[in-house]
Amino acid sequence: MYIGGVTFTISKSFGNLQLVPEAAGLRTFYTPVVNGVEQSEGLGFLNLLLPLDAVGGLWATARAFLYGVESLDENVIMQGIEGSESDILIKLYRDKPRGPNGKLSGEETCWLRLVTGRSEEERRRIKLGPRDLLCIELACTAVLSLATHAGLHNPQLAPHAARIVRTSTAAAALAE
Repeated sequence: MYIGGVTFTISKSFGNLQLVPEAAGLRTFYTPVVNGVEQSEGLGFLNLLLPLDAVGGLWATARAFLYGVESLDENVIMQGIEGSESDILIKLYRDKPRGPNGKLSGEETCWLRLVTGRSEEERRRIKLGPRDLLCIELACTAVLSLATHAGLHNPQLAPHAARIVRTSTAAAALAE
């Protein structure tokens, strides 16, 4: 567990997700709970830095879900070493709309998936309530502020650079 700074915690009976804003990105620190005891060793444990270029999309999607407006899911894929199956997926999504004519009803459930492997322990799915979405939004806002103050927000056009991180919104922009 991180201490000594602003962090946001999403606690469930099966695990605790701590969101730690850093200037370089959003650290996700997931500790599974087994028989009421946190397990910081084993397959389910995760200490991952979500890069700065993926935080904006996560922020926008969490905000849209929180306020009940139309939005696509957010998929962040962090590619592993070439030829390996070690890609990491962070997915923020909600159930299909339940309202008439496929419109949002406000009753849709939101989910966060953290997938780092094929085993069940490496495929975490967390049901999110309004407080949890607010934690994600505020953690992302803090990252954006820290990055700006640290001078790390310096976007540059690199049309032929290999992408390490892909998001659903970035993939659509690349297709144009």
